[in-house]
Amino acid sequence: MSYAFEALPRGFSDLVGEEAAQGVWAESMFRSVTRSFGFAPVTVAPVGYAETFEQFGSAATGRIFAFEDLSGRRLALTADSLVAVLRALAGSGRLTGGASALGAACVPIARYRRKRHRGWSQAVAVICNEADELAADLTLLRLWAELFEVLGPAAGGRLEYCDYGVLDAIAADEGLSPAAARNALHHRRRGPAPEPGEPREAEQAPAPGEPREAEPAPPSPAGFLRRLDRLSALCRGLPPHEAPDRVAAAEPVTGERMAHLRTVLAIAHELGVRVEFALDWEHAPEYQAGLCFLARTGDGRTLGDGGGYHHMVRTLDIGLSSCWSTSASVNLLAELGPVPEAECVHLMRMPSADLRTFMAVARRLRGAGYDVLEHWQPRRLGRQLRRVPARPSQWFALVGEKEAASGRLTLQNAAATGVTRDLDLNPV
Repeated sequence: MSYAFEALPRGFSDLVGEEAAQGVWAESMFRSVTRSFGFAPVTVAPVGYAETFEQFGSAATGRIFAFEDLSGRRLALTADSLVAVLRALAGSGRLTGGASALGAACVPIARYRRKRHRGWSQAVAVICNEADELAADLTLLRLWAELFEVLGPAAGGRLEYCDYGVLDAIAADEGLSPAAARNALHHRRRGPAPEPGEPREAEQAPAPGEPREAEPAPPSPAGFLRRLDRLSALCRGLPPHEAPDRVAAAEPVTGERMAHLRTVLAIAHELGVRVEFALDWEHAPEYQAGLCFLARTGDGRTLGDGGGYHHMVRTLDIGLSSCWSTSASVNLLAELGPVPEAECVHLMRMPSADLRTFMAVARRLRGAGYDVLEHWQPRRLGRQLRRVPARPSQWFALVGEKEAASGRLTLQNAAATGVTRDLDLNPV
């Protein structure tokens, strides 16, 4: 079976020209913001062991590109940005001794894409082994405040919070472990949970006549789920500043979590970040973490998310006690961002221009801050000039004997006839 040369497997895409420039800008902007908060820059390998991604149990499982190499090892293309960054940090020795570590990367993701902005390239920032939960939550909050500021008000960025620490507090009050609580939510989403005392499929019932040891029935999740439903309905439509007090009054066991939430929401308000709060338990019940959030655009599209991944990263057995992370779709960041357009000069070499003079002029223009597109043999000059994009950022100039003799170059704007600039070609 043969394919056209330009074709790609489902989920992959090539970007060229302005589309690619937008993505480069988005990655550069994200790296700049994370670096200002002390996140170490990370680049990740495009391939690793398939088990690395499967063990993590993330949304990438079942959608990874796995294969065997010539040595029979089962490998996979990078399928999850968080896992890849954790692998890099662990391999560099930055996770030894339980000390906190920060890393940020822009990771090309190779997996079947179900949604347009699922994140074919993901920008991810990771905080590992941070002992102070409030410090981690406020770091991620301020990180997004900076990103929203760069994207500008037209993006309409906002954060939607959900506190899964509330879930754990109520589960403990009902005698349920965090894992049992999330299992109950999972079964409610997928189907009814088995009744207490009912043998599971993996368990074998004793043969008739054999004595059966009496085991205490596990706590029922019914009361736990009812309390969550009541809180979810209570918070629906409440202004963010009212929600913590109402939740704490309805469920006193959540008082400590609400104090944490009040601080985060208050600082978000001071930073000018639009926030919403809801107790929608279906988004991320497997994380076993506290405060989680979704970052959205003004029209409601999911731009990124964040929160704690403590339970999940412990399965990797790389010495992590806690892990917070936030990731965003580079593709969507690129579409929203005010990508600065550099001024470009289309430099035409006339037949009379000396070779070295032409290169020296191009070097002088680049030194003055212009991008330079060199046209070494512009045939049919009029047609060549008409191909210059008619935008204010685009200029063109001719280099011949006159420019070499005078030491000056005239730039003509491609969008506005009569708008020119003179540039001194003599070294400064």
